[in-house]
Amino acid sequence: MSLIKRYCSFVPKILFSLLRNGYSRADYLRKHPVLNRIGENVYFYSRIYPADAKLLRLGNNVVIATNVRFLGHDRVDIMLSGMMQERYYKFYDCIDVGNNVFIGSDCTILPGVKIGDNSIIGAGAIVTKDLPSGGIWDGIPAKQIGNFDDFIAKRMKLIKPESDPDEL
Repeated sequence: MSLIKRYCSFVPKILFSLLRNGYSRADYLRKHPVLNRIGENVYFYSRIYPADAKLLRLGNNVVIATNVRFLGHDRVDIMLSGMMQERYYKFYDCIDVGNNVFIGSDCTILPGVKIGDNSIIGAGAIVTKDLPSGGIWDGIPAKQIGNFDDFIAKRMKLIKPESDPDEL
């Protein structure tokens, strides 16, 4: 790859990382058609430009916290090709993120994963397989630790009516 082509491939990633907030990063991804699909009301706070962006589909009302990594491929093929003296090919697969999904800080989402609607993924989780709708997931590998509907009910109890700022 020539130096100019390499430079040109880094410019969009640098511009992306310099954007002010998650909404401006989502708008950038929408205006420069790099993702397979991006829904409405997406907040992409992570400054990490998605690897294999064409393999990433984001639904509506998705929040992606800081340092989230979407990996659309693996490179085990290099090791296998060296070990077996045969040509193995890179594994690619789409990552589908449903509607109403929150992905916490420092998560890693592996190739071929489908995250169902109404899901919350806790900080630091590594998602290695499909996650059905309606769950709260955390850990390495991600396991269900709660229910989305129960979380909503609990949070509704915490909503307080507007009051005088001095009382807060």
